[in-house]
Order: sequence, then structure tokens, then C-alpha cells
Amino acid sequence: MTYVAPLTAVEIHTLHEMHRSHPSRRARMRAHSLLLSHHGVSMPHIARISQVDYRSVSSWIDPWQTRGFVGFYDQPGAGRRPTRSLDEPQKVQQYLQDAPQDFKQVVHQLEQETKKGVSTQTMKRLMKKHRYVWKRMRQAPAKSPAPHQDERRKVFMHHLQQREAVGAGALWYFDGTGFCFTPCLPYAGQPIGHTSEIPASSHRQGVNV
Repeated sequence: MTYVAPLTAVEIHTLHEMHRSHPSRRARMRAHSLLLSHHGVSMPHIARISQVDYRSVSSWIDPWQTRGFVGFYDQPGAGRRPTRSLDEPQKVQQYLQDAPQDFKQVVHQLEQETKKGVSTQTMKRLMKKHRYVWKRMRQAPAKSPAPHQDERRKVFMHHLQQREAVGAGALWYFDGTGFCFTPCLPYAGQPIGHTSEIPASSHRQGVNV
């Protein structure tokens, strides 16, 4: 069918509202296409405006003619069927928690469990679906300082800052730097907004400068 059948005033009003404020981009595009067809715009021209193939425009008009607004939306089951079962994304999340630093091990475990080939791109999509990102971990002290020692340091530091404030002395801050011969902090799959920590080794060898 080349053009949509003449629309009623109610249909035109409804399509205008859908074109302006419908949350679905496809619904807005299809409503606009039907309005253009109602005003005599050809399917090839509508296809150029919507940046789709003219056959797509025809597939929007034909269901509208037979089913009205019911044929306006995609029916369930449209598109390519998923190749993954519903429980596989949950398995990926569990594997990432068990071995966050070993991306290849997660891929291998999923392949062994499902007997299906898994590409790195598929794994990245599954990570993104569960709001995981591949980023560097944070290094944390191997053990926390004793509470009484930490509090004593804070009191002593506050005393020095007060002396500097009244002109009784000058407070200078220094920091140490050096080179470490152990590898840098590793990357791991981590939830968005959370950074995993690894304890700093007390046996790391370094050279202070």
C-alpha cells in the first residue's frame, strides 16, 4: 500500500501526541511516518526522512490499516532469538566474583559449563549488562593501625598545626618516593561505583629516593 487511508481527527490527534511524547523512539518514528503518509508524502520520501528502507515504511502502514493502534507496536518474539539461556548471565556474575582478575578463566568456565563458544565481545556485553567494568584495583594497607596509635598521631598533628597557626613555628610536610620492583596494580571486573582492594604486601622490595 502506497499511502495510509485517511485518518480521523481522533487518530490524527493521538498520533501527534505519540510523535511528541511517546517514550519509545520507534513509536515516535512510526507515528510521524503515518502522519506524513496521511498528508500525501510518498514512502521513499518518508524512508529518507526516517533513514530507513522504504519496505520498513510499508511494514508500518500495512498493520495500521488492518489492526489500527494494535498493529502499531512490535509483536512479542520479534528479532533474533537469544542464544544464551536465562541463567547464564547469573553464572557470569558468579564467575566474576570468584575470579575477578582472570578474564580468560571466566570465559573458560562459562564454555565448560554451557558447552558453547564464548567470545570476548560476548563476555564484555554480559559484564556491561550486570553493570561491571574492567578497571584497576586499589591497594589497601595489609593491616590497619592500632586505634590508640592512630588517635595519638592525630592529637600530635593537631597540636603542631595549632602552634603554626599562632606563629610559634613552621610546619613542613614531606613525602617519600621510590621505585618498586613488583608489578603494578592489576585490573579486575568490578561493579560500577565499587573498587576492589588488595592488601599491600609487607615483603615488597623497593628503593627509596
